[in-house]
Amino acid sequence: MSIVIINWQGGENDPFSYFSACMKQGFEQMGRPTHIVNIDAGLIEELVEISKTGIDFVILWQGVGLQIGATDTDPTTVWDQLKAPVLCYHGDHPCQTPKLHKATSPWVQHIYGTASFARFANIYFPRERSATFFPTPVWFTDGVKGRFEGDYFVFPKNIDDLDATLDGWRRAPERRIASFLLDAADAIIGEFRAGNRNNHHDVIDDLLDAEVMAMLCEDLNSPEFVARLHIHTLLDKIYRNMVAEHVVNDLKDVPMKIYGRGWERFQARQNRHHEFLSFDAISDNAFQFASRYGIVDVAPIHDSLHDRTLRAMSNRAGFLIGSNWPYETFLGGDYGNLFFDGAAGTLRARAELVMQSPEAHRAQCGDFARHYRQHFSLFGFIKYLEEMSEMVRVRARA
Repeated sequence: MSIVIINWQGGENDPFSYFSACMKQGFEQMGRPTHIVNIDAGLIEELVEISKTGIDFVILWQGVGLQIGATDTDPTTVWDQLKAPVLCYHGDHPCQTPKLHKATSPWVQHIYGTASFARFANIYFPRERSATFFPTPVWFTDGVKGRFEGDYFVFPKNIDDLDATLDGWRRAPERRIASFLLDAADAIIGEFRAGNRNNHHDVIDDLLDAEVMAMLCEDLNSPEFVARLHIHTLLDKIYRNMVAEHVVNDLKDVPMKIYGRGWERFQARQNRHHEFLSFDAISDNAFQFASRYGIVDVAPIHDSLHDRTLRAMSNRAGFLIGSNWPYETFLGGDYGNLFFDGAAGTLRARAELVMQSPEAHRAQCGDFARHYRQHFSLFGFIKYLEEMSEMVRVRARA
């Protein structure tokens, strides 16, 4: 018996190949034979060959591959035919590519790395089998391991320019929809600046009262469920793009190397403290964790961590993250100096502490990492997946 990880190589900077390799190594450290199968022309044949010796369960990143084998006339997937538990592990919000968060097969279970994502899925994707939540363990393996040089922060972040997005809505002909989007964006930005206590999808839902929903359904010519998800999709990245721009603005006098696309407007400022660079595949950029100050990270939503922070933890590197992740609830400790929101001066004050003593900052990050591993270990994660897969197997055969 073995575990199968389905890998898709088409994502921006190919993150899944790196994640799959790290997960495979982690599972095999736990004594579990693991196969990575790429989504390509040979996928079915490879799965059939592996199934001859038995498949414990299949991992799908973000649900990519969920519908393999299904057609317009026959919804039967390859997973139904293999009769193997399929565990979809999601790092994206359910409004992104909703079809990947739906499943009619009894062999499928959805698991989210962020609690609010699971809650949203369970409210708006009702199913007999509730989605569950388990934070991503620290399974990343890079090569820095304590060698830190250079007095600067690293900020790795692709963005969609916020001004361009808002200007596009201001010029859009669908005025009632555009007006709502602009008001919602203001509310999301205001929440971040006020201390970031509510996640931005809750902020959106608070604005979507019955009257507003009726207007949006009329103008979008869509049923309520479709209209709601569409609005959430349009507004989802406002948060992370806004926080990313806040980082560069608030740390305007701080040495920083900024990696990623979309920064042309900021690059034109020719700030001598900031250097704008690009990187390729996720697997090739361990260097981003090697500076003395560490990384600045932006979580996709206010109650989550992010894979870059987890990689910093695996590299014993420093990090500051734009998030309100509930460390007191999950870890029972105070790690407030590692997290920032949009309140005036908060990020700048955190950065100043790092620059005064990078070693002390890394020590606190290391303490956080040890505490996190105790609560969300790789061993605990694979035991959780085993329990989920057995539940799926029993349920599907009932």
